[in-house]
Amino acid sequence: MKYKNEVVIVIVVSMLILVLKWINVFQIENGFGNPLVILMMIIAFSAMGIYLQKSMDKNYEKQAINYKNLDVLKYICAILIIILHLRPFFDYSNPLDLAFNNIITRVCVPLFFVITGYFAAIKEKEQPAYMKVHVSKMIPLYLTWSALYIPILINDAVHYLPTIQEHMNTLQFSAPILILLLIVLSPFVVIVTLVYTGVYYHLWYFPAVMLSLLVLRKWKERFPVKNLLILSFVLLLFGATETYYGVLPLTIQQLITFYYKVFFTTRNFLFFGLFYVVLGYSMGKKKEVYSEHCVSKLIISMFFLVFEALILHDFDRLNSNILLSCIPLTYYLFIFTLYVTRKKEKRINLPYRDLSKYYYLVHPAVIALCFSVFNIISIETDPYQQIAVVLLFTHLVSYFFMILKRYFKRLPI
Repeated sequence: MKYKNEVVIVIVVSMLILVLKWINVFQIENGFGNPLVILMMIIAFSAMGIYLQKSMDKNYEKQAINYKNLDVLKYICAILIIILHLRPFFDYSNPLDLAFNNIITRVCVPLFFVITGYFAAIKEKEQPAYMKVHVSKMIPLYLTWSALYIPILINDAVHYLPTIQEHMNTLQFSAPILILLLIVLSPFVVIVTLVYTGVYYHLWYFPAVMLSLLVLRKWKERFPVKNLLILSFVLLLFGATETYYGVLPLTIQQLITFYYKVFFTTRNFLFFGLFYVVLGYSMGKKKEVYSEHCVSKLIISMFFLVFEALILHDFDRLNSNILLSCIPLTYYLFIFTLYVTRKKEKRINLPYRDLSKYYYLVHPAVIALCFSVFNIISIETDPYQQIAVVLLFTHLVSYFFMILKRYFKRLPI
């Protein structure tokens, strides 16, 4: 069939838009439920999908893989993560808060993991010990940024002193015993902090990546990688219990509650990062990574993410870190990014890779300083103004560290 791809895209787009109309996401009241508007959306999105699919197919035939697109994707993801952690729409708009907090941003960290695993497989072909070398380079970087965030952590702790004091009083221990416990447990707390949670809330990503790479490296020396992919998927299913907590039967809730009382979250390398790193590595090991009708599959994956988030919105969740529909979405979005042509590539040539790295590293400090130290913004500030101010200062601070790194290359920053 000559126009098979085009027909598939039109059918997929039409069905999804009509489903969104059927479940009242598109309504007459919000302007999207008008039949003429629906027809225009079907035409516009179908035309866009057909154009993008043709671009991908053409690049696939020429074996033109656009690795630079991944840097742009990481940069966009870094911005979305900033919005996630800022959460500016919490008291402003429930639909926008749902869109950014529970839907759009949830694919960002899986993409970071997949990209890391993919390039581990690519670079391993030239440098067999790449994973070990990469982890050894990440350790000083991670420790440096952990040290930089200690003052901010202390500042945050000061605000919670009354709560901490109340909790300490409930323990009913004498002061000498409490001091002794702190001394005895402090090494354990340091280890757990560095290996599991991170000194600050975003730094968990680094031990998750490093441990995932180390486990993958050891595993593939003795066993097939596909077996680890299956095992890590099972572990991911357990990790998803924090998102699906309210859907689970009461007996299972009671069982997993013991885990969450001790470890707080499944947002770690074992129940989150490992699967996506191994998935990326498996993709990198393939002779070619491509999927027929990729644009259609990507659109369907996006729909399932929205559908999943809307269903879970009415249930109790411990967190929303792990959404299962992110798996196909991450997979097809990665392939799409590799093969799609990026226009005006020569005109816009920002250091996307470095910016995405420092955006991620510095943005919690910028958010904390903007709110609590400089009082530049507050909860009452317009959400779009919050985003603009935080992004501007994050960009400036990121450039500062990029210049610092340029002149002092040995600095682990």
